[in-house]
Amino acid sequence: MTIYRLAFVSRPAPGITAAEISAIGESSARHNLELGVTGMLIHEFNRFIALLEGPLAGIEQLMVAIIADGRHSGIRIFLQQSAEARSLSRWIMWSDFDRMTMSAGELEVREEIVRAALASLAEIDAERHDGAAAS
Repeated sequence: MTIYRLAFVSRPAPGITAAEISAIGESSARHNLELGVTGMLIHEFNRFIALLEGPLAGIEQLMVAIIADGRHSGIRIFLQQSAEARSLSRWIMWSDFDRMTMSAGELEVREEIVRAALASLAEIDAERHDGAAAS
């Protein structure tokens, strides 16, 4: 079975609290299980970084809900691909407020997705800078 993989970065709502982040984690775990989606949501440095893996229909449904969720803004998708297997077998929430225990393999995926998000943001900043310089 082919798995669809999508990763994005977004900004949390200003003043988001630990309780709200915890609620996102709890509702995501339940809802994503129903959709057959696994992955990781990272909240740190006033940013969300997410990796979603599962059936395309589940990922699409989830992204529609995320885009409509006022707790996210400035959503930028930086990875869309298909894969033969999942990187993560469960849903993981990692936050500045509450750090979930992860296996060595899950920590490795976390580091890869954070590096990819930061590289994508650096590219966006460079494009903005180049565009401003050309004006």
